[in-house]
Amino acid sequence: MKKISITLLTFLSFLCTHAQNNKTVYNVYDFGAKGDGVTNDQAAIQKAIDSCKENGGTVVLEKGIFLTGQLLLVNNLTLKINSTATILGIKSDDEKDYPHHLIDTKYPNRMLQDCQRRLIYGNKVHNVTITGGGTINGQGDYEPWMHVKEIGTEKDRPSILAFVGCNAITVSNISLIKPACWTQVYIESDNITIQKIKVDTGQLTPNRDGIDIVDCHNVLIEDSFIQSEDDGICFKSGSEYGCKDIVVRRCLLDKLNVKAGNCFKLGTDGLGSFMNFDVSELMLQNAYQNSAFCIESMDGAVIDNLNFRDCQITNCGQAIFILLANRKRTVPNRQTRIGTISNIQFKNIVGTNFTQQYPSIITGIKGHNIQNVTLENLNFELKGGIQTNDQTVMEYDGKYPEGSYFGNTNAFGFFIRHTDTVTFKNCKITTKLSDKRPWLIQEDTKNVYQLN
Repeated sequence: MKKISITLLTFLSFLCTHAQNNKTVYNVYDFGAKGDGVTNDQAAIQKAIDSCKENGGTVVLEKGIFLTGQLLLVNNLTLKINSTATILGIKSDDEKDYPHHLIDTKYPNRMLQDCQRRLIYGNKVHNVTITGGGTINGQGDYEPWMHVKEIGTEKDRPSILAFVGCNAITVSNISLIKPACWTQVYIESDNITIQKIKVDTGQLTPNRDGIDIVDCHNVLIEDSFIQSEDDGICFKSGSEYGCKDIVVRRCLLDKLNVKAGNCFKLGTDGLGSFMNFDVSELMLQNAYQNSAFCIESMDGAVIDNLNFRDCQITNCGQAIFILLANRKRTVPNRQTRIGTISNIQFKNIVGTNFTQQYPSIITGIKGHNIQNVTLENLNFELKGGIQTNDQTVMEYDGKYPEGSYFGNTNAFGFFIRHTDTVTFKNCKITTKLSDKRPWLIQEDTKNVYQLN
């Protein structure tokens, strides 16, 4: 019986491989694309993609620069952008090029009003791969997209990639540069693999995150290089679906020394949950005044079981910022609530060359404590240099939350408030410059342990 089962599995594997190898390949030049970087190839590329609607297939772009507006993806599609090819987002604010489209999600989602325009769009598609070694350039330095205050929220500037309500999405071996807004966003989608990609947003204007994962399950991000003007990798929850079962490993997150954003962030939008994260071997750098790691439950999110290990921090304002608070945001048919943060572990984290004199901050709000945080084998050489220790540390006041907003507290290493069970194990927290503050200050805490 075992032999028969193995034979059957081998046969099924052969059929699957044979079917994949026989999927039709469509070259966009055969549909009239010019690839000269001047002609609008949107219609030609879309025709090639639509040819895959019935039975799936591979659409190939090679040896050219392909100017285009929005492209709509279909099921069972591989979009192969060869290393000799660049997709160039058209510089246009015209609806025919980037139509506004409200996303349709399973749950009421705060992202509904954002992310309304995109260059490459997967709407409720499955089994889609974007790969090939090429480049997608959003041309986000287009003048109307540079005036963020004048055009309002993110809704009017196209992301390079957007997937909503999708399953089995792979983005690999591709470069994404100059987005007009968030580089790529994945909303209420499952089984996402992002690997070996390069992102460079450029030092443009705000809201140009590297990767945004919004209410997705089973996500793998690995072996990628992210240079971003705003948050490097950002997980958000705009609905009850939440983010769950996440692996992020072997990525470099470079914040380009701009004031906005953090290297690795959960929040600020957080209505559902962030659960079961395994994050390892990250290099986090150049966050200017802000944080390498930022974890926030502001809108009722349940945050539980996050593990960070074997990471290096350099040239950031702050190592760790964890905040449980209440902004009183919600969605229709859901009451506002205060969330929870529990079971967080940081292990084997090295931090050097800090740019500010801030400590790491872990704080809940009165009556709502953060629970069970373990910090093991941390080696931080902080900036130091403060010669007073009488600072008063504010409680969260409802404004946009950043660790830098709390300023120079009365501790140089860690300030913790409204917590239950925080354990420091074998941690070395020092300063480069002489500092009069103690390394640790705690207020309204229970069970703070310092173990060697």
